Amino acid sequence: MLDHQQQIEADRKHLEEFGYRQELHRSLKFFSNFGVAFTYLSPVVGFYSLYAFGLQTGGPAFFWGIPVVVIGQLLVVLIFSELAAKFPLAGALYQWGRRLMGKKYGWFVGWIYGWALLVTITAVDYGSSPYVASALGLSGRQGELILITLVMVVAQTLINAIGVTRLSILINVGVAMEIIGTLCIGLVLLFFPHQPASIVNTTLGVQGHGSYAPVFLLALLFSGFIFFGFESAADVAEEVINPRKRVPKAMISALIVGGITTMFAVFTFLRATPNMALAMNVAKTPNPVTYVLTSSIGPTASDIFLWVVIIAFLSCGAAVEAAATRVFYSYARDRVIPFSQFLSHVSPKYQTPTNALWVSGGIALILSFSAKFESILTSFAVVGIYLAFQMIMLGALVARSRGMRADPLFNLKGWAWPINVLALIYGIGMIFNLARPTNPTAPWYINYEVILATAAIIILGILVYLLSATAKLAPALRMEKTNEEETLS
Repeated sequence: MLDHQQQIEADRKHLEEFGYRQELHRSLKFFSNFGVAFTYLSPVVGFYSLYAFGLQTGGPAFFWGIPVVVIGQLLVVLIFSELAAKFPLAGALYQWGRRLMGKKYGWFVGWIYGWALLVTITAVDYGSSPYVASALGLSGRQGELILITLVMVVAQTLINAIGVTRLSILINVGVAMEIIGTLCIGLVLLFFPHQPASIVNTTLGVQGHGSYAPVFLLALLFSGFIFFGFESAADVAEEVINPRKRVPKAMISALIVGGITTMFAVFTFLRATPNMALAMNVAKTPNPVTYVLTSSIGPTASDIFLWVVIIAFLSCGAAVEAAATRVFYSYARDRVIPFSQFLSHVSPKYQTPTNALWVSGGIALILSFSAKFESILTSFAVVGIYLAFQMIMLGALVARSRGMRADPLFNLKGWAWPINVLALIYGIGMIFNLARPTNPTAPWYINYEVILATAAIIILGILVYLLSATAKLAPALRMEKTNEEETLS
């Protein structure tokens, strides 16, 4: 077994086999790498943002959507784990795509994924703003919420700027807040049971006289919006010591632990709900989480708990921004986007891609002014990430059919093919469920807003790709022209 410095040296040499120098600070061990993935996935952020949607859409039985999505995403994360062990590179999905299917394919995987991450930063920070406003005693007007969003983005950017080691401190605090926010509060709520354990099997008539299946599919989005982000452990692979072993373990652990803690939190909140009909009434109870906490542990303890939620949001946004920064740094290092030299700069002091970070933070700040369209932003972010995931699932299948072999450190062996196929089928199904029209009375452009936003990002990507390709060819064209002129003279 290699000691600490020997392992870092071995990782450096392995990175050089891909043609890259070790520029980022390699210091993360398993727990910090797990923390990046877990705080991005963030059961607290997902639960406290979406519990009202899940309960009021699908009734208490929406609980059963959690294991459905976790099992589906487990198929995805197993394939990702093979790829993370084989290609432990920063900006994971971009790098995987280009090595599975070629540079152009990888470029578009990374483009869609990168923009989804940037939008996610804004969606997470805007989602935190009502909690911050409440904790500070503000009225929660739109201007205040946007200002809070801007402050959150700036704070996360500054934390990211001072290096991954210091970021990991916030990440570790975030993990602690996740534990307090789900497990500890859940344990407290077990002492305030108002509903039977069988409440998770009831729909309370949300389906009307029709089938529950369409309602359940819609409520399934509660889980679909939560259980991703585990791949961020691979986005920072070049900062992880022994990433070929630790990154797969971190991704799988983040998903499984996130699934268990979310199921526990949902179960305990359902049991502790004094009046389920009131909690499901959107007009009377816009936030059933606050309703349950205030009823059970009192307003003072509930207000204190707000800060636990706020810190969890802060660490989640910081983890997402770290992932986005590594994607664009990885692009720039390969010289495949405009301003590559600028974006690939790494701070000598902090060994962080600071220029890519400033750009990522700047874009998130601009997007913050459109944060009032949070539902559109969130939906696009999730669809974009699922789309990038399934492009990797498809690429892995094609590469596997061409003879690609997994790294011996993580090899699914005979299970690889069926897991890969099932993961692709599951992911395509989730994309349709996320993007399908759900409001027959709304204008067409509202029902198809997610598809339109995704199409706009893809079209913009085509333009940027063409610009990047032209810029990359320009030096060769200039050299060719010079040689031609010398021949003529």
